[in-house]
Amino acid sequence: MKNIGAIIKQKRRAKDLTQEQFAEYLNISVSAVSQWESGKTTPDISLLIPLAEFFDITLDELLGRTPGEKEKVINGYNEKSIEISNKGDMDAGIALWRDALGRYPGDFDCMDNLAGYLLNKIYANDQDKSVAQNAKECVSLCESIVRDCKDSNIRDSAIQKLVYLYSTKTLSFADEKKAVEYAMIASSRYCSRERLLEHAYFTKESKKEQIICRHQNRLADMDELVSSLMCEPDASIEEHLQALETSLRLWETLIYDGNYLFFHCRISDIYQAIAKIHAIKHRKKAFLTALEKALFHANAYDTRPEGNQHYSSIFVCAATDNKLKTSTNSMKTTLELTLEFARSLDYYQEDPDYLAIVNKYENNK
Repeated sequence: MKNIGAIIKQKRRAKDLTQEQFAEYLNISVSAVSQWESGKTTPDISLLIPLAEFFDITLDELLGRTPGEKEKVINGYNEKSIEISNKGDMDAGIALWRDALGRYPGDFDCMDNLAGYLLNKIYANDQDKSVAQNAKECVSLCESIVRDCKDSNIRDSAIQKLVYLYSTKTLSFADEKKAVEYAMIASSRYCSRERLLEHAYFTKESKKEQIICRHQNRLADMDELVSSLMCEPDASIEEHLQALETSLRLWETLIYDGNYLFFHCRISDIYQAIAKIHAIKHRKKAFLTALEKALFHANAYDTRPEGNQHYSSIFVCAATDNKLKTSTNSMKTTLELTLEFARSLDYYQEDPDYLAIVNKYENNK
């Protein structure tokens, strides 16, 4: 971006004016013009409109901003953010969007992205000493968005974060009343963009887009249903195990051919939970079976192909997964995290069958 002094100098010369003549027209000192053009000072804000009028240019042109420049720069930040998110480097993501917000103060998209990284940092390591500070900053950003932003997508994103934060018991400012208030102003699931697009596409030409929306929604709905099944607060261990096994059957029904792509990570999480229950109950065979499947699916998630990959189940085959656009809260691979889980269970640490399974996947890292 050219500085304003260089633009003034260029436009003055284009009019074939000396600094003295230009200063006379603007009723300012020659010294002021010289200072502007050398970059030592900038014009007072009250002179910007007269300067733009004098040169017959827009304020954007005077300030060195080209049409669409901000959009291009923000797109650049978004592309970099995807790379960072894919690596799970929360600190780099926070630094990136702080830089963007410093460049474009008050930009709601930048504010929401920074809030997203702050929230993910909290969930990635809830013991980190920066949790309280990050949580308060995230709340401040999101409440500003909800108060002032007119973009419904950004507002809903901020509302979601506020509900999560105010309902996190470990945070000092947890407040059920506020969590409920924010939840009540969010869009209904039936009015969501994803749901409405299924109905919005109705012509023969847009049939493909409609099917893509429907299949993506099926995956999202299944993910939400399974998450709900696994989070019953008052369930007994055996009831929780039943919910986990039911969740597996639901996924196996929707994606009957085992081509889970992104959702390998979800299947791995389910098997981890099952393995832990069987370990507690000292059911060695069931524990080892679940543990090996947890490791298998974690490895399958990490090693899935890059680029847009289609699911192959007929129920969701129009939906795609792109490994390079997947965000994560950790710089470790899913397999590494699952192996850490396996080593944290001290029930069978010396068992040769357990060691054989763990060592097999240790070699795959």
